[in-house]
This record gives sequence, structure tokens and C-alpha cells, in this order.
Amino acid sequence: MLTTDLVSIAKIVKPQGNKGEVAADFLTDFPQRFKDLKKVLLDKDGQNSLPFTIDSFRFLKQRIIIKFSEVNDISAAERLRDCEIKISKNEIVTLPSNSYYQFDLLDCVVKDLKGCSLGTVTDILEVAGKFLLNLQRGQKEILIPFTKEIVLEVNLSKKELICNIPKGLDEL
Repeated sequence: MLTTDLVSIAKIVKPQGNKGEVAADFLTDFPQRFKDLKKVLLDKDGQNSLPFTIDSFRFLKQRIIIKFSEVNDISAAERLRDCEIKISKNEIVTLPSNSYYQFDLLDCVVKDLKGCSLGTVTDILEVAGKFLLNLQRGQKEILIPFTKEIVLEVNLSKKELICNIPKGLDEL
């Protein structure tokens, strides 16, 4: 399976206890998805993803504590630090209409109302609970708020966003 076919849903931050459990931060808005998962892939620094089986999990504060079948002590759990827990894109939760996964917006070409390219989405930043599209336009970066007033149309099949950019925003 290609790494582009995978989606990260959590990142292991540390061992939890001495029996092989790990604590992970969520990279998903759907933490309940873990109740339906048995097999996941672990990936560290973009290396080959390795399959792991979830024996059990529980939520603790803002994290998830996971016990994998293949991990039975703190030393083995320590080796998983900084691994991302990934699933196949075909296992993602279906979103309501006019909602998008951030990874779907990456590499989209942003065009103005006249069809002129303003740049390509290279990153999505969250600032004060709002999302900003980081566009690359040659050597220049532009930040555009991801709001319905500015982003008028999202066409994922064409990897294209049609935007009504306020005058001067692209010059900041």
C-alpha cells in the first residue's frame, strides 16, 4: 500500500506503564473510530508502515492509551515513540456535504473569479480556531482564510478552489 493511500489518525507520544501500552495524541476529529479498528499501520518518519493489531484501548484525558498485540513491555513501547498510527483512506469517516479533510485540500490550485491561478495549497494552518490555506506562488507564500465568503467553490475532482480574494490580501 502506498503511503499516499494512508491517513494518520494518532501519533504515539510515549509508553504508558510497563506492560507495553502507549499514549497517543489524536490526529482525528473522530476518536470513537478506534472502537471499530483492529488493524492499523505504524509509520515513523515516512519509513515502511508496519501492521499492528489493537488489543485494547481507553481514553485518558485528551489522549488515547493503546495496547498492541505485538508490544508487551516498556522497551518495545518506547521504540514506537513518534510513530504515527495510520489507516487506509477507504476506512475514513464519510463527511457531511461541504466538509473536507485537510489532506484533500493539499495540492489544490486556488483560482480567482476570473480563473487566474493564485497558487497551490501547501499547508493548512489553524490559528485561533480558524483555518488558513497556505498557498505557494512562485517564491511567495500567501495565507487565505478558509471561509465560505472567500472559498466559494471546492472541486476536489479537479483539485481546484475558486476564491473571492479581498483586494490586497494576496499582497500581504
